Amino acid sequence: MNYKKFGYIKIDNARINETCDAFFKWKDLNTYIKSTSSRGINMPDAISEPMGCYCLGLLWNRGDEVGDATDPITKVKVEFKATSKFDGDLSSFGPTTVFDDLVFLRFNIYDNLLYIYDLKINSDELGSYPANSFETIEQQKQQKRRPHVSLKKLFVDAKQLVPDIIFDIRRCQIIEDNRE
Repeated sequence: MNYKKFGYIKIDNARINETCDAFFKWKDLNTYIKSTSSRGINMPDAISEPMGCYCLGLLWNRGDEVGDATDPITKVKVEFKATSKFDGDLSSFGPTTVFDDLVFLRFNIYDNLLYIYDLKINSDELGSYPANSFETIEQQKQQKRRPHVSLKKLFVDAKQLVPDIIFDIRRCQIIEDNRE
């Protein structure tokens, strides 16, 4: 299916099943690439973003909208950052990235689980966090640089966060929901 020509897409049961199937195809290809190279391939946003949208009830932005997803009720613009390396991550933010809420998608590819953390932070607030020991994220963005940070270290570890949702990719369903 070609989703590029649409604005908002609701991730229904058919689309999440298609996305879960794509995950296993990506996983097989990633395993092969890692066996012949020192690095694997990044998690495609065409897999991570629909999973995040499905679990959080968001609309997937496939048009000219700001952000990766939009809350259909509040119109909050959501930015997803995903990692397929469960024990570590490195997320980058473009100099003009703007969002109302940041959601961290942490894939455990060995157990076929997705851990979703709503970090409840907007792009302005994120700017005050360190990009390194000398500069903040905002300072690097003002220099037209792409700051690279670990969301796991900055938020999950530092704040001892529990995932808001755990999604079982094999069964294509939420298995734990810790939202209030």
